[in-house]
Amino acid sequence: MCFSIFYAQVLGIWLFIIALAALTQQTRFKKMLANSLEEPFLAWAGILLFGIGLIIVISHNIWVHAWPLVVTLVGWVFVIAGAMRLVWPKTFLQIAATFNARVGFAVLSWAWLIIGAYLIWMGFL
Repeated sequence: MCFSIFYAQVLGIWLFIIALAALTQQTRFKKMLANSLEEPFLAWAGILLFGIGLIIVISHNIWVHAWPLVVTLVGWVFVIAGAMRLVWPKTFLQIAATFNARVGFAVLSWAWLIIGAYLIWMGFL
């Protein structure tokens, strides 16, 4: 359970701050997403996201009906998103654009903010 608490603290703060920045700087984040195919940042983001996801999944692949499952799911989302950015960048961007158009950028940002707040709560309290 020690890894669960550690990951909840780190991921919670990370997701919360990134989602808060995305909500307060929507224009900037949307522009970054739209331009990411032409930028080498997409590959670097994929490498980092894939690596972080692998660390989480390999060290914390816990499938229980409790809050540590959220950490595992976030790890798997990172692995899949990172791998897609590296192997199929155009497909990833099409999926991201479709998802943002249907669900909405703000809704997704709020979801990450809530997940981050939940992990902060579970990790520190």
